[in-house]
Amino acid sequence: MNPFEFDHVEWLMEREAWEAGLGREERLAKIAYRTAEDVFDRVKDYCKHSDEWFKCVMNHSPDKLDEFIKKYLNGEEVEELKRVIEENSDVYKSPGEFWNEVKLNYYALWAVWVISKLADLLGEDLMYPIYSIEDIPNLSYSCRIKRLEAYARILHNFHHDILRALKEKKPLSKNELYHWFTYLEDLGIEENQDYNNIVNYWLNFYDMLADYEKLELLERLLNKIDDAFSEIRTRIKAIEKRSNLSINRS
Repeated sequence: MNPFEFDHVEWLMEREAWEAGLGREERLAKIAYRTAEDVFDRVKDYCKHSDEWFKCVMNHSPDKLDEFIKKYLNGEEVEELKRVIEENSDVYKSPGEFWNEVKLNYYALWAVWVISKLADLLGEDLMYPIYSIEDIPNLSYSCRIKRLEAYARILHNFHHDILRALKEKKPLSKNELYHWFTYLEDLGIEENQDYNNIVNYWLNFYDMLADYEKLELLERLLNKIDDAFSEIRTRIKAIEKRSNLSINRS
């Protein structure tokens, strides 16, 4: 079955909602939202097969929606939407009004996904040096704990810097974030150009966001830092336990 085929089951659900007493404008708003949702789901499905899947989604930004939307709607869907617009010309003075509503809904879905996914990816980059401390050869238990504690202190300062940016409503720049990540990396995995390149790659997308989107991402990043604090505490306790067992055996 063609995944872009008109969904008659969904159409029946829409009709049932209408028959249940949903107001006409509410129903039309729902159709606009469903259209945006379907298009974005199909964009994600298309992009997941790309080697640069995140860049692919970014390239399907709302400001380019007019250029690619027809690619993700089949002919039957387009005709059905034309019929809806024509039958509700008192609500939509022109087809453009309906598609503007679709674009607003698409933007909301796209922005939430981009910000959430980018925060997750940067959160993974925060965690990676913590995990890597365990893999440093010939590092004593006490040195591992000291490194984790130093990592936590830098994280605390990073956390404070983000809070300041949120309070001032002035997002940290890409360079400022890159500084914090590479500072943390030096403690966890020492100099690692691959890590630096990955962080820089994700921060390039951060740099494309509007200021208010950056602030929302930074707010999510605070939660990732809290997760990192929790992981550090867990790992320190585990190292202390192993250290005590080692001492008892000897």
